[in-house]
Amino acid sequence: MEDELLRAENIAKGFSTAEGRLDILRDVSLSVPASSCISIIGRSGCGKSTLLSILALLDRKDGGKLYYGGNDCDLMDAGRICMMRRTYVGFIFQNPLLMEDFSALENVMMPLLLNGRKRREAQEEARGYLELVRLPDRASHRPNELSGGERQRVAIARSLASGAPLIFADEPTGSLDEQSAREVEKLLFDAVRVSGRSLVMVTHDEQMSRKADVRYMLKGGVLESL
Repeated sequence: MEDELLRAENIAKGFSTAEGRLDILRDVSLSVPASSCISIIGRSGCGKSTLLSILALLDRKDGGKLYYGGNDCDLMDAGRICMMRRTYVGFIFQNPLLMEDFSALENVMMPLLLNGRKRREAQEEARGYLELVRLPDRASHRPNELSGGERQRVAIARSLASGAPLIFADEPTGSLDEQSAREVEKLLFDAVRVSGRSLVMVTHDEQMSRKADVRYMLKGGVLESL
C-alpha cells in the first residue's frame, strides 16, 4: 500500500518458563495506513503491551516481519532501527513519564529541541501543541502542579511534538478517573486526527476502543478483527 506506514506479518513472541515455552503472540498481522486510528483490546495480561512495544520498535520479536514505510526492519542495524524509531514513532504510556523538574511547555519542547529546532521556534510550536490539547494556561506549570488528566494531555502534546506520523498509546486512560478518561479520550482522538497522524492504541476500555476506525481483539495470542 502506497500510504502504509507500518505492516506487521506473522509476529510471534514467547518466553521460556519452568513448564516450557509460553507463547504470548502467535502469527499477529496488521497494517497501519496513514491517517488511521486502530485500537487493540483484550484482557489484562494478554500481551497487548508486548505487541505495542514490538510494533513501536521498543522490543524484539521472536518471529515474523515488520516493515516501516515499506522497509524491512530485519535488514536494519541498531543505528538504523534507532533512526526509524525517532522518525516514525511517538509513544504515550499509561504513566505520562514527564520530567518533573521541567514545566509542561518544556516537556513538550524536548522532542523539538532534540530534532534540531531553535529554542524560540520550539517554544512557539510547543505552545501550539498545548493549545491543541487545551492546556495553554498550564504551560508554566510543573507536573506536580497538574492533575492526572492534565499530565496525560501534556504527554499527548509531547508525542505530537516528536513529529512522528505514528503515535502508539499504551492504556492512555488506564490510570485516570472516569471523567478525566473521557476528556483525554476525546482530546487524543481529536488531536491525532486534526494533525493527520495515525494512532495505534491498546486498551481494555471498550468505549474508548470504539472511537477507532479499525478494531482488533487480542485473545490467546491471536489478533482478531472486530
